[in-house]
Amino acid sequence: MDHEHMRTIIRRENEAMWHESNPDALQESSHDHRVTHTETYGDIVGHDAHGHLAKQYLAAFSDHHMRIDHLVIEGDHAAYRITHQVKHTGTFLGIEPTGKDLKLVMSYFVRFEGDKIAESWTMTDNLLFLKQLGVEVPLSSKT
Repeated sequence: MDHEHMRTIIRRENEAMWHESNPDALQESSHDHRVTHTETYGDIVGHDAHGHLAKQYLAAFSDHHMRIDHLVIEGDHAAYRITHQVKHTGTFLGIEPTGKDLKLVMSYFVRFEGDKIAESWTMTDNLLFLKQLGVEVPLSSKT
């Protein structure tokens, strides 16, 4: 697999998804059997499920400014971290719009099959995200 091609696929997917508000961008960059493992939603499988989740984010957040901070490729795997600046303008996970500007930091690990993404693992700093939304997150300490 050509590493430059992999970089192009990852960049194009993220730019089309967030800067062009195109929830169908994953169909061009990934196999129809793509699985994304998430800590919040469990496993997302297939183009329809990925598109549905993307539409939820696009409906809840506006003014998307995404940048890829790091992108490392080895063999058929890639790891990258993005910083995503958004405005909370729609309901998300039952949280009414706050109008707040938010910063999301997400890390991805993806596996390619041929020239498309087949599997990915996503990690988001959900604690930071919820705090920015004004959600009280009780933290307990065991003593």
